[in-house]
Amino acid sequence: MNRIDEVNAKHETLRQIMAARDADSILLRRPRNIAWFTGGSDPSIDVSNEAGSYGILVLPEGRLVVANNIEEPRLHAEEAFEALGFEFHSTPWYAEEPPTTPRMATDEGDIEADIQKQRWVLMEPEQERLRALGRDAAAAIEEAARAVQPGDTEFEIASRLDAACRRRGGVALVTLIGTDERISQFRHPFATGKRLERYAMLVTCMRRHGLVVSATRLVHIGPAPDELHAALQRIASIDAAVMLATQPGRTLGDAFDDLIAAYTAHREAGQWTLHHQGGLAGYAARERIAVPGDPTIIQVGQAFAWNPSIVGCKSEDTMLLVPGGFEIVTEASEMFPTVEVAVGTRVIRRPGILEL
Repeated sequence: MNRIDEVNAKHETLRQIMAARDADSILLRRPRNIAWFTGGSDPSIDVSNEAGSYGILVLPEGRLVVANNIEEPRLHAEEAFEALGFEFHSTPWYAEEPPTTPRMATDEGDIEADIQKQRWVLMEPEQERLRALGRDAAAAIEEAARAVQPGDTEFEIASRLDAACRRRGGVALVTLIGTDERISQFRHPFATGKRLERYAMLVTCMRRHGLVVSATRLVHIGPAPDELHAALQRIASIDAAVMLATQPGRTLGDAFDDLIAAYTAHREAGQWTLHHQGGLAGYAARERIAVPGDPTIIQVGQAFAWNPSIVGCKSEDTMLLVPGGFEIVTEASEMFPTVEVAVGTRVIRRPGILEL
């Protein structure tokens, strides 16, 4: 399937949503939906903005790029929208008047929920983009991890991680850096000016072509103490258990039950209540955060980023559910230390602690 086939298939999906909602058009404004519909274009000039720098008006028999005269020249030159069957509606930046239709729906309203459910299951080209992004995100976080030095501030570690994502054509939507005692104190260690003594946790959620993958890596200056290696083995075992519990036809709630059981089995009962455990991924770092009893059906083609954690330790990667199993798209390279976790008859490879 090429890119225009992908766009055409998604256009048909939106036609069905229009019919179900009695709408005669859909205006896409949110960056994640524009990236989804266009096969990977990024309208995020201001990454903090809920609306993209241009929009897409989808009609039953047509699709328009809605752009002002700032964006239009670049879009013509670099995005090849015309080859994908798009026309343009352009306005001056100081007098923007987006087109309307009598029964237009927008993704800034209730229709977002309909579109989100379509984003959840990735088509073949999206899966390939996710795999490529996962490899680059793993390389970026490993690059930053290997550069860690005693005395680095958390800001300095974060800047290297952000730069490593940028060098690979992505942007880090989330960068968390915790060092030493802060890893045990906070589940979301926002980077500070604190200087590293021995132990660092690096977390990234990297976006490219609209898709987002997440990963966490741990670094220790010199040999890590035995108790830290033991904690890593426990959390890796819990992570592997929920990965294996993520099977088509089950619900997120079913997988969550197995996750809670794994915490209990590894003498960490109750730790899951101190931080969300992740869930569905894709065009957001978490398309849906799993909770007990969640009825969402798990399907082949969905991406998941689970992130179980205990005091002072965390395990996180992004996986893609495929026929017969799953792929860890952000899997640690052969150059990064790993631990092997046996769950039943399966052995799952999880990131270990990089000792520098």
